[in-house]
Amino acid sequence: MKTRVPANPQNPRGLVTLTVAGMVGALAIAGLIATRGINQGVDSVTLPVVGRTLNQFMAVVLTCIALIVPLTANLYTPKLVTLYVRHPLIVTMLSLLLGSHIICLSLNFIPAGSLLNRVLVDVLALIYLLVMLGALPFLYGISRFLRPSYFMPMLTRKGVRSLKELARGRRIEANKDELFETVDVVTNVALTGMARGDRQLVLLSLKSLHTLLGDIIRCVGTEASYWRASRPWFVPGLAKEGQDYLTRELIWPEAYILAQTLKVSEVANRRQHELLSEMAAHLVDTARLANDAGEQGVVELHVMTLNTLLREALEEKDLRRFQNLSYHYRLLIEAFASTPERMHGTVRHLLHYARLAARQGLAFAYETVVYDLGELVISIAPDNEDRAVELIQAWAGPVWQEAIAQDSGMKKVGWRALLRTHWELRSQGLKEASDAIYWRFLTDEAIHREQLELLLEENRELHYEFNDRLMRFAHLSPRAEREAQTFLEQW
Repeated sequence: MKTRVPANPQNPRGLVTLTVAGMVGALAIAGLIATRGINQGVDSVTLPVVGRTLNQFMAVVLTCIALIVPLTANLYTPKLVTLYVRHPLIVTMLSLLLGSHIICLSLNFIPAGSLLNRVLVDVLALIYLLVMLGALPFLYGISRFLRPSYFMPMLTRKGVRSLKELARGRRIEANKDELFETVDVVTNVALTGMARGDRQLVLLSLKSLHTLLGDIIRCVGTEASYWRASRPWFVPGLAKEGQDYLTRELIWPEAYILAQTLKVSEVANRRQHELLSEMAAHLVDTARLANDAGEQGVVELHVMTLNTLLREALEEKDLRRFQNLSYHYRLLIEAFASTPERMHGTVRHLLHYARLAARQGLAFAYETVVYDLGELVISIAPDNEDRAVELIQAWAGPVWQEAIAQDSGMKKVGWRALLRTHWELRSQGLKEASDAIYWRFLTDEAIHREQLELLLEENRELHYEFNDRLMRFAHLSPRAEREAQTFLEQW
């Protein structure tokens, strides 16, 4: 999925309209002054009044900047000071005020009746009107600097600009340093948001990291290889062997951002599951992007990142987090359907952590994966039935076989998973995939009917509890339910 630089929501239509209207009005009035010769009545009394007014307004502007910019920087990151003092809004207003003071000073040394004097008075009148009419839009605009939804898109666009310059081969070291310093700033903002429990701030930071990572993955070609081959950036503590590998494969930029993403996940707690869910969704998107681009090294880094998240969930015995990550892991495997070797290898990783959960006594985590294998087959089969059959034969089938064994404590889970998968495939006309389940598990019609009746007795779509999945694992769609009922009535 193509990522985009977040749009700037801090440029509301009303503010733009007011500013433009003020500029047009000021230019019209200034033109009237110049063409009608009104400025000829300006005397030594009027100019000091104008100068004092502009001087007072400049004091107000500087006070606002001195209060808002450091306050925002102290709340989030000092890097915002540099970002704000270069903002066009601040630069434009300060330039106008500084220009007005220079003109006021110059008028004291220019004869009153000269042409230059009249021109400078016209310019001063224009600046005065622009400042007065733009006062409210300026104060409104600068007050929005305090909001993360204003400065996070600015940080993202700054990083994207640096990446575009790198892609053009311009100022390699300077732009590279600026890009990864921006990544560090975004990471620090996310960690600050985690510490303060500011979910909006963390989500904006994760979106920014996701955008930068997606653009880096898309940045390929001769120029990209050149800057990737230059001095690399690594997170502190990375082993030299790892650094050598990332440098040799030219995938250290992606590794750097993924490492920063994991740094954010490390401080998440049980009250911040939605943040981990957003992070996992972003990882699936960029992994799909890398897989489509043929960047298998980057894909492997994404799989390793999700593996780390799964392991941390098991270490904390956080079943909700594991269930959420298992869902996104399934989406990741679906994204690899066009590359069988990668798909099977990723399924192997998921089953490893499922079995590890079972050994640790987290039966529900293993049950989740048993059901998710069925969901995976159902999702892949409509587009690639052969690949779905491979999954049944190589992975889902053996797992379900273990689950329904005589000495297993997961018979109910195993039967419901395989029955749901079979009947959903059968209702969609996917005969090859449904037969792969039938001939392995359902040739005994009596057992088939008995287990199917048990499944249909509580066939409801919604889960009994409100959770991240919302839907029950083992429920038949209306079409599959109708076919199953018809099958039972034929007895």
